[in-house]
Amino acid sequence: MVSVKILGISGSHRKGATEYCVQEALKAAATVPGVTTEFVSLRGKKIGHCIHCNKCIKTSQLCQIKDDFQEVQEKFLAADGYILGTPVYQMNSTPLLQDFCSRLRPTYLVYPGHFANRVGGAIATGGTRHGGQEMALLTIKNFFLTYEILVTGGPGGNYCGACVWTKDRKEEGAIEDEIGMEKVRGLGRRVAEAALILKAGKEALQSQGIDLKRETLWFKDHYKDLTEEE
Repeated sequence: MVSVKILGISGSHRKGATEYCVQEALKAAATVPGVTTEFVSLRGKKIGHCIHCNKCIKTSQLCQIKDDFQEVQEKFLAADGYILGTPVYQMNSTPLLQDFCSRLRPTYLVYPGHFANRVGGAIATGGTRHGGQEMALLTIKNFFLTYEILVTGGPGGNYCGACVWTKDRKEEGAIEDEIGMEKVRGLGRRVAEAALILKAGKEALQSQGIDLKRETLWFKDHYKDLTEEE
């Protein structure tokens, strides 16, 4: 039987609604046969900015900055699907989550096509009903698209992901938003279903001798001048 792991990441700087919502989505994901889940909170972790040093390009290695990023990166590389959550910061995701996402840049240099045929979904929590949740979801979806991760908004009616109105009352506020929580759980199930189908399809192709693994490292020509500097 095909099995997949769904990784949930909360990009909130504090314990509250976002952590709760991501965990609820993972609970829903775990109801799909063959699915296991893992939750990670970025809260309190030291994850520095990508400083565009280009060492990843020059050496074809993963990020050289050593901090708490590597611990989460290992889990991210191993997962088959992702649920990322963020509170709204000026109609955007948190700087903490953006830092984590930007540090994954070297992955396509070291493991070309690694994230292809994986799937991701997004959750945004906000203090007001129309408080920028959909714009925050867009930043996460753009990250998924950048890394070739296929995107689902959830079942019909979710469109771009799950938006939750917390009234700035943390977990309690999220629980009271019954519509929002319905979308959260629907998103979790949909990510799990899609990840399972994608992995089963890939394994079926491999059993027929069809391997979609990429061999061409296009970036070597694209970044030729940089890689030859040192």
